[in-house]
Amino acid sequence: MLVFTCAYPAHVNAKPLGMLDAEGLPKSLADLIEHVSPAVVNIKVVTGGYAANRPGEDATEGQGSGFIVTSDGKIVTNFHVIEGGDKITVGFADGKEFPAKIIGTDHETDIAVIQIQSQQSFDYVGFYHGPDVRIGDWVLAIGNPFGIGQSSSVGIISATLRKRVDSGSYVDYMQTDATVNRGNSGGPLFNFKGEVIGVNSAIFSPTGASVGIAFAVPHTLAEEIVADLIQFGKVKRGFLGASLREAEYTQNDIVFKGGATINSVGANSPADKSGLKVDDIIFAINNTKIKNAVEATRVIGRLRAGEIAVFHIERNDKVIEGGIRVTIGARPENKDTLKIATGNTSGVANPSVTAPPAPKANSLYNTGLSLVDLGATFRESIGMRVDQVGVYVEAVALGSNAARKGIKSGMVILEADNKPVASVRFFGEIVRKAQASGQRTLVVKVRTLNGSEHYTSISLN
Repeated sequence: MLVFTCAYPAHVNAKPLGMLDAEGLPKSLADLIEHVSPAVVNIKVVTGGYAANRPGEDATEGQGSGFIVTSDGKIVTNFHVIEGGDKITVGFADGKEFPAKIIGTDHETDIAVIQIQSQQSFDYVGFYHGPDVRIGDWVLAIGNPFGIGQSSSVGIISATLRKRVDSGSYVDYMQTDATVNRGNSGGPLFNFKGEVIGVNSAIFSPTGASVGIAFAVPHTLAEEIVADLIQFGKVKRGFLGASLREAEYTQNDIVFKGGATINSVGANSPADKSGLKVDDIIFAINNTKIKNAVEATRVIGRLRAGEIAVFHIERNDKVIEGGIRVTIGARPENKDTLKIATGNTSGVANPSVTAPPAPKANSLYNTGLSLVDLGATFRESIGMRVDQVGVYVEAVALGSNAARKGIKSGMVILEADNKPVASVRFFGEIVRKAQASGQRTLVVKVRTLNGSEHYTSISLN
């Protein structure tokens, strides 16, 4: 990990900030704010119009915040602050302004680095290095709310390891009650020693203004991302070439979770070439235990292209001795390319991409069904009750018994053999048990495309 107060040579007359000592809660934060605020900037982004050499087009203007991390003027901010901008201007509390250009961006974590276009030296701040930040720690947020100019607010760390619906697989946010509004995005969250412990990135608000719930990218992740963006212009994440879902298994009819199940494998991907298969359960990568699909994605992402990693897996209820060695690839940046490379083409915008082949009549234990696990967000979006689980019918084999019984793509299987279907794996276990006991049909409860629910049966022959 790069330490920014050491990784770059100090420029003449530039001083590193963030070295104050704080014992307990001071009577005033004026000295701290005065100390760090020269490294906090306002960011103005203009899109269209003269900024894009399109005089007849209306220009739009956005505002955000950022903070300087090197004496030559590299600034950390949010990707969404500068995304699509044709002209970026950096402003200081003393009124000075400078043009800036983009050095690197990472939409997965919403972090970006921009460079001030000037030869002068700048005051800068560093990321915190020390014990884990704790709930209840005091914090100071400085930024440019609503574009009105530099403002400061105080609060505490309200929670850690927060997840947001649109945060992807790489960020567990810190939550703070420091007042953060629109325009604070990209600004620093300091501890009372003047060290950056987070990058303010989002708020939760039904009104659009602060209600005391703000989210910041933790310093540990932010510093890693910034180091890659400065060095490479992007984040070089490892790539397996498989889509993953939460792994589940049953014991005495109780569903347990653990590991990550391979949901699909991209043709000629690292997973495909190594021999990994659909429904393999990854329970460790090298020496790191895997609790769920998100954790697996993060571990894979920290690997580098060309690196060999050992995937410890369970296949058909048996652990493969010694694991499977996988030569990691480079993660595609384009979302559609990424989905195709993992064998998942559902929802791909590119019309030239062909859909996955239809399932055969004997697929998934002779049911003729291709099923996908449902996430909580999707269940909510289609109006399922919060207490319901189910698996999504991705495709149905033409001529299969399931097709003849009216099961169609887009439906949801809620129950099988009077048991709630929590996952594709659990459905498969129900089918296998039924077949082993000699059952010829399986009663299932389905949710139709219009939201109604009814029972039908499918053949197990």
